[in-house]
Amino acid sequence: MWSRIRSLFARQTAPDPHVRVTDEGFDLVSAVDQSLISAVRWSDVARIETYKVDLLTTDCICLLFEFRSGAKAIQVSEEWPGFAELFGPLSKAFPAIQENWYLEVMTPAFESKRTVLGASLLGSRPSFGTLGVIMRVVTP
Repeated sequence: MWSRIRSLFARQTAPDPHVRVTDEGFDLVSAVDQSLISAVRWSDVARIETYKVDLLTTDCICLLFEFRSGAKAIQVSEEWPGFAELFGPLSKAFPAIQENWYLEVMTPAFESKRTVLGASLLGSRPSFGTLGVIMRVVTP
């Protein structure tokens, strides 16, 4: 029995993907082999939402990108390498987004603070029914 319990805690999870900023948006690449997981182009984004996920002892701030095409949404975690590199390009691509969005969603702790940074930025808003999350953390 103890071996089963130990194995649950010892299970290896896939390493977090890396966020790599490009001229047109950003890519999510595998930490294992640097293969492309997903590409996000600013021109395809219809809506951006931010929120926190309560991880019991800490919070995890996330960005959710929805697309004009209705393609599955992409969720990006602050825990992923390269997340902070999105801030400048995000502000440049979408000037209507407040510069202090990260600080606003950060406080108070352990409150989801679901906030739309930009809706219908470049087109129609996809339905939340099309969400496709690529993240190990449980979403709200």
